[in-house]
Amino acid sequence: MRTNLLAERATDIHFSVIKLKQPFAIRVLTWFAALASAGMYLSILLAILDIGPHIMGGERVTRIEWLHIAAPLVAAIGILMAFIAYGFTRQKPWSRHVVIAMFVLIVVYASILGALNLIHHAIMWRAIINGTVFGGAAVWYFYFKPNVAAYFRELANR
Repeated sequence: MRTNLLAERATDIHFSVIKLKQPFAIRVLTWFAALASAGMYLSILLAILDIGPHIMGGERVTRIEWLHIAAPLVAAIGILMAFIAYGFTRQKPWSRHVVIAMFVLIVVYASILGALNLIHHAIMWRAIINGTVFGGAAVWYFYFKPNVAAYFRELANR
């Protein structure tokens, strides 16, 4: 009798995992995050080797400026993108929070550097506006879009 209950429970768990279908856009974002993470570190390597132009916020800057100002943010975003790709792949409920944290980091980083006059205000405002707009879209998608919000609620309940 006990063996049957355990087998039934295992079957229920197995089917609940199978029934949980990941939204298509999250599957696409998984690949994007993984490739973007690798791209972040490639861009740092290229800057160290002084290959290609060095651009921040659409403006050309010196290699040293890019390495001192942009590279730390690019490295942090590369780490967050790797966590996002892992979280989406393994269906972790915390993964959507990391997406939002990435956009918050961009806005906060740009605000601090702009307040300290370490970057041009045009670059600062572009980063703040882009981070806010794309972060707002991410909040809507991950927390308010019905099927995606239900997907993450189900992940949290597993």
